[in-house]
This record gives sequence, structure tokens and C-alpha cells, in this order.
Amino acid sequence: MINREALVRKYNPTLLSQRTHSPLTVGNGDFAFTADITGLQTFYEAYEHDCPILTMSNWGWHTAPFEDGKYYTLDDFNYKMTEYYYEKRIVKYPVKETEENSALYNYLRQNPHRFNLVRIGLCLNGRPIDEKDISDIRQELDMYTGILTSRFKLKGEDVLVTTIAGNTDTLAVKVESALAKESLAVFMEFPYASPAKTGSDFDSIDKHFTRFHDDGIIERQIDNDKYYCLVSGNVTVTKTGMHKFLIEDPGLTFTVSLAKEREKLSNVTFKQVREESEFRFYSFWNKGAMIDVTASEDKRADELERRIITSMYLSAVEDSGTLPPQETGLTCNSWYGKFHLEMHPIHEAYLSLYGRGVMLEKSLKWYIESLPAAMRNARRNGFKGARWVKMTGPACQDSPSAIAPLLVWQQPHIIYMLTLLYMSRYNDARVEVPTETKEEFLKRYADVVRETAVFMADFCVYDERTDSFELKPPLYSVQEKGNPGEIKNPPFETAYFAFGLRAAYEWLKKLGEEHTEWLEIADKIKKPYISAGLLQAYKGCDDTYTRLNIDHPSMVFAPGFIGAETDGNALEDSLGKIMQTWDFESLWGWDFAFLALTYAKLGHMEKAFDILMMDTAKNTYVESGNNAQATRDDLPLYLPGNGSLLLAMSALKSCKGWYVQTEGLMNYPF
Repeated sequence: MINREALVRKYNPTLLSQRTHSPLTVGNGDFAFTADITGLQTFYEAYEHDCPILTMSNWGWHTAPFEDGKYYTLDDFNYKMTEYYYEKRIVKYPVKETEENSALYNYLRQNPHRFNLVRIGLCLNGRPIDEKDISDIRQELDMYTGILTSRFKLKGEDVLVTTIAGNTDTLAVKVESALAKESLAVFMEFPYASPAKTGSDFDSIDKHFTRFHDDGIIERQIDNDKYYCLVSGNVTVTKTGMHKFLIEDPGLTFTVSLAKEREKLSNVTFKQVREESEFRFYSFWNKGAMIDVTASEDKRADELERRIITSMYLSAVEDSGTLPPQETGLTCNSWYGKFHLEMHPIHEAYLSLYGRGVMLEKSLKWYIESLPAAMRNARRNGFKGARWVKMTGPACQDSPSAIAPLLVWQQPHIIYMLTLLYMSRYNDARVEVPTETKEEFLKRYADVVRETAVFMADFCVYDERTDSFELKPPLYSVQEKGNPGEIKNPPFETAYFAFGLRAAYEWLKKLGEEHTEWLEIADKIKKPYISAGLLQAYKGCDDTYTRLNIDHPSMVFAPGFIGAETDGNALEDSLGKIMQTWDFESLWGWDFAFLALTYAKLGHMEKAFDILMMDTAKNTYVESGNNAQATRDDLPLYLPGNGSLLLAMSALKSCKGWYVQTEGLMNYPF
């Protein structure tokens, strides 16, 4: 058996100096607090450019008023959308920014946005601490309990700070130092919301309100958005500015609770939060799967294991909440804090295979709640069913973008994730024991599966000449390259639509519904376009490997990801051509895992490990375990890289140089 506690703690991130590109985070999936080397957010400014240290939640969204003081939605943008001719009708998408629509275009792109709820840091004699006053740093994140301990000397005196996130949106803090009896204290500062990477605007102090009530509750008002804060413990809380507070006591042991509604504030103790975190992470590490590759002969095994363990931890604190996660989770804002649905399974699909489907299902319920919005999005252009957008916020409203509204590969994702969840619970109950009957589970998501498939079927265009169904422009493929007016039948999308339609058919058949028309479409969807013996980016794109040999090489993803059938020789040759000609520095963190899935599908395990561990800028994992997209300042972390790594590991087997030991892991089923 794998000694899970020892394995996890072996890779506890430990920092001996200030690492502004790799701060450490505590959280519970819906709430996260990212800290500097003091265990708090004392040196916020030092981290601002590299990786911001923020306090974020899945309910913490803000919508700013437009320049006229009013609030607008995508419906108000309708007449300014980009028009395309599609199958004898005009369709409209919020794609092109023009002089006429620029203001509203960017307003809708940036709103709503996540924001930084509060900054919490140390101060000495009522003033901020200078970085040069800190020495002898040793900070360790115990991933087995979710507890962050930060030791350092301040002005020559020992300081120990313990930082923990509870089950609710609550942070527990304990500061131990002789300085606390005299001059060491903790400050809190509330910023105005921002769509920027930092989620914060500390300069616009007149644009928001902070009220300190007699019962100790702090009320926050940012435009039309409101939330609350409560500091609990034997401490004195004093308001020192418009949005600033000071927390003082010789013990300095307290909790900070944040909530959208006043009644959801949690008056818990430090001890209670500590117990919550210890139990939560004990359950996480011991009830799900574990992978150990440390007995491998390959010298990269230790680094791969570190990535596996830290990726699991980051998934638990950043990617397992009630909303689909954004690329940077709850650490900082990417793309204005919105989440990208095409990345949802890349973040979280692995959870089903690892016996942690309950964590995945928390965010799948969002699709049920958002189904009416997705159906409105389809009707906007005369389609049936429900169309899932790419870049969105809690309300499932499409965001203006040069690319996002024309992507379609996110459409089958919910069916793919539900299929994995069903398999893990009812086909292999060793992975996750179901708590409800098959019928109850199937019925709960039946409407989502049905309407999702209805759109896919309607989006496929029948060609009488060839007796086939096609995906026609305007659209962008996974690769997001080329002219959307020319992209036709991209190989990943056609295979994935066929997969989704077949899976939807099987789902509803179990409930007595027959949709044989979906099977006919799936069988007749155009097969991948092959030219010169190679899989091409889309029909007619004969220069894929010379002109479009950048970004995601998605033409080879479907066989590994969903088991799609394709010409074996063309697939092998295409992989070889990719290795010869592709710009690997342009790949994103998750591309390496998807290439590994395809190599694993072909039985080339050594190549799968090699591509998974390729040394490139976007395939680096910093001390915290985050997959940093090193060439992009806007992406100090990229959680799809972590989630896809774990997904790929379910398909990788022992081979020369690599020994893979697993417990509780469901083999990748496709």
C-alpha cells in the first residue's frame, strides 16, 4: 500500500525566501487565500506584477456601471454584433470590436468580474512592515492538512504565523511573537473591485463604502454589490480609515469570515477551523485515488510525483467549487475573472477517475441552473437546444471576443463529464460508491443532456451530395487559428460532436427515450481531413504543418481523449510531423497531457511520459505546484495544466524507466 501521508508531505512546498512568482494558497474550492512569506498579504505590492496575493471566492463577483451609470447585458448589444451568412440566414455573434460598439463591447467583456475581497497583513507600530525587516524565512504548506506555517524574524524577533481556510469562506490566523504584546498587529484593507489581474483597486476609495456596525459586522457596498465580514476571537478591531481596520491583541488569534449574505457569516474559532481543514484534507487524500511513480528508474520521476501531488492539492483548493473554475482558479483574475467552459473538463474531469466525483458534481449543477440561459443563447441565432458559451460568468452570458463566441468544442463537455461520472459510480463502484440510484442520477441531468445534444444535432449541416453531416463556418477550432469564415469540419470537433451525440443517446435511452436521429448524425459526421498522409487542421488546410504549426495541435487529440477512430498510419505520421515541425514553445500547459493521452492510446508509453515532461516555458511547475505560463504575464498560474496532467496519468502505464503504482484509480475508459 502507498503511504499516503508520507508521500504527500514529502512534497510539501517549502519557501526559504520571498518567491513572488510562487505564493502559497489555502482554500476549500469555493474560497481561497493566497499569502506572501509572512503567511498573510503584508507585501501585496511586491507580488502585484508576478502573482498577486488575493482573497477570492466563487460568490465574489462585481458588475460596474456603464459610463452612463446604467447596467447592460448582452441583449443590449444585439444590434452591434458581427453578422455572418450561415445556411441561408444571418447569424450574429459579439466578435468584432468597432469604433461604434467599442465602449459597450469592452464593458460586457469585463463585467461581471471576480474581485479581491480583502487584504490582510502584518504591521508594526501601526505602519506597514518593510521587506528588509524580514529575515530567516521558512514557510511550509502542509498539504496533508491544508495548514500554512510561516516562520521568520522581524526586527530580530521570532514570528510564527499559522494560516488556515475553513469549510466556509473563513480564514483562521494565529500570530505568535513577543512583538504581539507591544507593537505587532494585523491590518485589513478593503479595495474597490477591478477586472484586472489583481482584482483590486485600492486607489478609488470614494467609489465604495465600508460600514462598521455595533455588533462587529463589517458591511461592504461596491456599486450594486454587497457583502459582509466578521472578525471573531479575543481581539480588538478598530476602524482606522475609510476602508481600513486594525486587529490587535497579545494573542492575535482570530478568524475572518466573509459572506454574500449577512446570515451566512461564520462565528467560528481558530481551533474549529483547524479541525475542519485537517478533516477535510484527511478525507481528500485518503478517500480518493493515489499515484506513486517514485520507484521509477527515470530521473524525472521525483519531479513528476511532485507535480502529481501538488496538482491534486491545488485542485482541491482552487478547482472544486460550485462554479466552473477560471484558468487561474481563485488565486487571481485571468480574462477578467470569468471562467472558460472549454477548459472545464481539462481542470476537473480527472476527479471522476480518482474517486472524487462528488467534488466535480458541485460545479456540474451550474449547468442545470444555467440551462435556460444556454437555450436563449441558441435561440438568438435560430438554433434549437442549448448552446454553451466559452467565456462567461455565473449568469452564463456570452462575452464579446474576437474568438470566444465562435468556439464550439465546449458543447459536448458536459456530456463527457457526466459520462465519466456515471462510469465511475455505476460501472466501477470501487472508484466511487453511488449515493443514489442510476435512475435518479440520470433523471437529474436528463434535460441538460437532451438540450445539449439537440443543439449539436441542429448545428450539424446535412450535405445531400455526400450523404454526410458537416460543421460549417463561422467557427473556430480548438487551435483558435485560421480564418473562422473558412474553418470547416475540424477533426477534433467533428469527432467530439459524434461522441457527444452517441453518449447523449445512451443516457436518454436508459430513461426510455429514443433519439436514433442522433446516432445517424454521429455515424455520418465527416471524418478527419487527410492530405499528404497527414491529419490537417480543417478541410482544405493543406499547410497545417508549415503555416498553422503553432498553438494546440488538436488534429491528433480525439483518439486519445475520446477514443475516436481514425486512420492509424495518418495519426502516427501526424504525431511524427508535429514533433518535427511544431513550435512547442507556443503550446499551452494542457497540450502536453493531451498529446500524452494520444501516445498512450497508441501504446507508446515512453513517448507519453517524454511529452508530459517536455522542458518548455509553458510546461514548467513552480514551487507551489502551479503550472506557470512563463511567457505570459497575465497567467502566473494555469490550472488546466495541473488538471490535464492528472487526467493523463489515468491512462499511463508502467514502461521502460517508469513504474506506476496506483490505488483507487479508474483506468481512462476511452
